[in-house]
Amino acid sequence: DARTFVCQVGAGSHGVGENRTELHIYKVPEAPEIMASPGGISVQSSDVSQIAQCVSRNSFPPPNITWHKNGEQLQPEEKMVKIPATLTRESSGLYTVSSTLFAHVTREDRNSLYHCTVHYWLQGQRHAVESRRVNVTVFYPAQHVKLQVMPSSSLVKEGDDVKLVCEADGNPAPVFSFYKRELEDSWQDLTSLADTSSGVLNLHGVNKSSSGLYRCQTLDLDDMRQLEKDVELVVNCKADEVVNLTCKAIAFPRPSVHWNVDGTAYEYVENQHIASNLTVRVNHDLLQAGAICRVSNALGVSEKHIQLLDQKTPESKGVIIVAIIVCILVVAVLGSVIYFLHKKGKIPCGRAGKQDM
Repeated sequence: DARTFVCQVGAGSHGVGENRTELHIYKVPEAPEIMASPGGISVQSSDVSQIAQCVSRNSFPPPNITWHKNGEQLQPEEKMVKIPATLTRESSGLYTVSSTLFAHVTREDRNSLYHCTVHYWLQGQRHAVESRRVNVTVFYPAQHVKLQVMPSSSLVKEGDDVKLVCEADGNPAPVFSFYKRELEDSWQDLTSLADTSSGVLNLHGVNKSSSGLYRCQTLDLDDMRQLEKDVELVVNCKADEVVNLTCKAIAFPRPSVHWNVDGTAYEYVENQHIASNLTVRVNHDLLQAGAICRVSNALGVSEKHIQLLDQKTPESKGVIIVAIIVCILVVAVLGSVIYFLHKKGKIPCGRAGKQDM
């Protein structure tokens, strides 16, 4: 019915008069349907790849379709962006428009959102309907690899279960391999003990021999590129074991020594050092936080943090952890005090004074 209608009026011998009018019919299109490419797109593809297809059905007159990436409208660009479209007239006389977006993708497009917009006319005014946003799967090689101990290596103690988790920033995830360094820089292959698809190596009931340098290697099957990362695993001393912590200091006047953990402390003098020996039972908190030795006198304060590490030898049955703090207080300060006392007349400067000192 969208056509020109003619009205004629006859007046006998006076002739015929007529006039014309255009009838415009509008049919609002259905909401556009967008379908992302299901197979995924590689950034290493040399050709433009199909990103998505958009279809608008049952409209009159035919609408237009535009494409948008992250809210910005895309324009056809030679060898970079192509937007072919097809127009079909259905048996009902209404139109179906289909548009396909072809484009190159980059690594950053893994987070990009695409949508299409249908533009149509209604009673002389332009309207638009947007589709939903879609994301496409982008394949790209790994650039970085990360290997970490879970829980943190500083908290691992004998008997714990440990995970070495290897992560790479490629998609799809590469194939993971695990190794442990042995003597003379040779590497023991532990890949058979790991989940090579998820990049996790499980170590159950670790002991002192489990300590060492571990390596994760990744192989990208797309470009056969290989990356690797190392991490040090340190197995700390066993909980409930009794250890001795020793703190030594040099200072004048004689300082006092204090510990921030409970235990049996014994203070003594050794080669002009003030020393404090603390016997303490290892627990989880001590393994995690360590101990702090605080040495102070009237002229100053010094502290030392002690982290417990396993230092057992095959012949020894205990663990001895020694931390030495050398608190040599500034000589200039002590000299200034002596000079001040001398000026006040408290210290004679004659030969007799020197003999007295």
